Amino acid sequence: MNLLILGGTRFLGRHLAEQALARGHRVTLLHRGRSGPGLFPQAEHRIADRDGDLSALDAGTWDAAIDTSAYVPRQVRKMAERLAGRVGQYQLVSSISVYTTFDAPGLDENASVQTLDDPATEAVTGETYGGLKALCEAAAQQGFGTRCLVSRPGLLVGPHDPTGRFTWWLQRLARAGEVLAPGDPEAPVQFIDARDAAAWMLLQAERGSAGTFNLTGPAEPLTMGGLLEAARRLLAPQARLRWLDEAFLLAQGVAPWTELPLWLPQGQWGLDQVSIARALASGLTCRPLAATLADTAAWAAEAARSDAAGTVGGPPRPAVGLEAGREAALLAAWHGRPSAAGG
Repeated sequence: MNLLILGGTRFLGRHLAEQALARGHRVTLLHRGRSGPGLFPQAEHRIADRDGDLSALDAGTWDAAIDTSAYVPRQVRKMAERLAGRVGQYQLVSSISVYTTFDAPGLDENASVQTLDDPATEAVTGETYGGLKALCEAAAQQGFGTRCLVSRPGLLVGPHDPTGRFTWWLQRLARAGEVLAPGDPEAPVQFIDARDAAAWMLLQAERGSAGTFNLTGPAEPLTMGGLLEAARRLLAPQARLRWLDEAFLLAQGVAPWTELPLWLPQGQWGLDQVSIARALASGLTCRPLAATLADTAAWAAEAARSDAAGTVGGPPRPAVGLEAGREAALLAAWHGRPSAAGG
């Protein structure tokens, strides 16, 4: 198969390129040339900024194109104008953030999606991200018709994750001691190893599939307690989880998701209970949690050593997660509650 990947040197695109080459496909990567220098010498690299001159795509035909880097509908329309007659299947990587609400579990692909008061905006913010992705989906479906596949990933995790969210928990547990664990340990969590997402996307490219799919994991329900306890046992058995309830954390002004990654208040649990039945039926497989934990921790440790040595490829310093002093103060306040007397 001749495959075009739009953005293929950072995270999801990197895993797509690596696996596609390993499966014997011919790969063309369109990227800006800013990340992952020297990666994939066996692939064809075309350097361009999708917001600028796209003449790098003037020549060539592909069996499938996977677009990992579209955030506003204009970008999708430009790709459709250039590629609609020269690609077989077009895959748009969207997001589960397109949905209007997450107030109930089991949200499937037929649920309503967001709209924007100003559909012409190109300001990508927390408020507009989901609506813009929904407009990207509409542009893709209009431009490519029945040859379009839309995936709606949840939180992507694993090696080379630039966000630092999932990785923060592994790094925090590695420091051991008393670890602040947020809210209800029975709260649901969903995420997908980017390598599993990439494998599913390549399978659908090989099949020429179409349609819209939620794409997250794991295949079986997982709780926040199950995740953190599995990580503790594997990476830092000497660490001690201390569960602080939601009301206390919110009263202390702790920001869900940013200060404590993956934690959401109970009213938002539907975000972590999205139906993936359609993706599972079409071949999605999720590797064991222990493999994602171990591989991500190993990558983060090696990347940190590279960063300390001044070599290219160190991990981002995430702007997420509690600072150590803030965590210690919260734990002290928790233990100092009148109701905490006697432990």
